[in-house]
Amino acid sequence: MDKDALKTAMMTSISDVLETMFFMPLDVVTDGSDTPAALTGGIAATLTFSGPAHGSFALSLPESMARDICADFLGIDGQRVSLKDMTGTVKEMINMLAGNTLSLYDANVVFDLGVPESTAPETIAWEGGDIGETLCLTVQTLSSHLTLAVLLND
Repeated sequence: MDKDALKTAMMTSISDVLETMFFMPLDVVTDGSDTPAALTGGIAATLTFSGPAHGSFALSLPESMARDICADFLGIDGQRVSLKDMTGTVKEMINMLAGNTLSLYDANVVFDLGVPESTAPETIAWEGGDIGETLCLTVQTLSSHLTLAVLLND
């Protein structure tokens, strides 16, 4: 996969999905490292994909941001948001981000998305043999941040 084209698709997808579905103004900020070390926070999810290329997406955000996003997305008071609500919303968010990113990357190719899985941010590890390339984007909102990464398996 073309790394620059994928990064552009990721940035566009983040902007489109977060502004349209979650009504969040944001700035996409990259630290230049393209490493998954930026994946820290309270709530995280992963999602695998396959097709002409295969790999995994990972999304991580602080619990306070997950609570606010979930409350807005579900239309409920933030005090009523449960951990189950937050993890479900983050899993839906990664599903939207991954699908949109891959569609923007190449609308003529079919990618199969796995089922989003909730995980603790510290359990996301891109370790092992030859892990391929990792792209990592940090997104700043008015009050917080989130990180989206994609690991392309060789």
